[in-house]
Amino acid sequence: MIQGLDHIQLAMPRGEEARGRVFYGDLLGLREIPKPPELAKRGGLWFELPDGRGLHLGMEEPFIPAKKAHPAFRVATLDALASRMYEAKRPVTWDFAVPGVRRFHGEDPFGNRLEFQEQPSEHKLTEDEVLAVLYALERGEVTISTRQLQLVEDSGGGDTPILCSNGWCFVIFNDSCEWDYISRVTAPDGRWLTYEDIAGGPGEPVPMPRLEDYRPPPDIAMDVWGLPS
Repeated sequence: MIQGLDHIQLAMPRGEEARGRVFYGDLLGLREIPKPPELAKRGGLWFELPDGRGLHLGMEEPFIPAKKAHPAFRVATLDALASRMYEAKRPVTWDFAVPGVRRFHGEDPFGNRLEFQEQPSEHKLTEDEVLAVLYALERGEVTISTRQLQLVEDSGGGDTPILCSNGWCFVIFNDSCEWDYISRVTAPDGRWLTYEDIAGGPGEPVPMPRLEDYRPPPDIAMDVWGLPS
């Protein structure tokens, strides 16, 4: 009987392979695999997920995007992906309806609905590791792109994910575009910290006082983060 899942298939319009490669290959980082010669004549694209399962895009005429049915992808660094989606001007709709699950919905270039769920590491970051990256940003050894800074400016406030050149993602809560505190930080390997991990609960000792007290110097806050402190 059934032993597992081999692949999922989504529909796409004819002749749109280039847009599919930009989204699924470049933005999501999936590896394209060649279709068998007979199937390649029909057009479309095949990609391989990191677990070996497949994602196939097949031609459909007339094309109608799937607005309800959708695949759900597991992601180790959800905030970093959301930042990349924002940067690419792809829709991101956060959904907190499932307790204990961080997720958002988006769309591919053809309007097909997609879901992305966080699968973080069970191991958390240390205070020293996070401070080391913050200090590397101050020294210019790690940078934030001008496109990311534009997202900060456009956000208008609240939790703003900022993706760094080394793959780390800081979610900064900014009040009217002024640095307030680190809401969440995720490393490329999926390890993470939340504000509660850093500051503790009401009336509790602060677990990470150096990180809780961290504020970038005014010139660094503006030049590096695009947020006055």
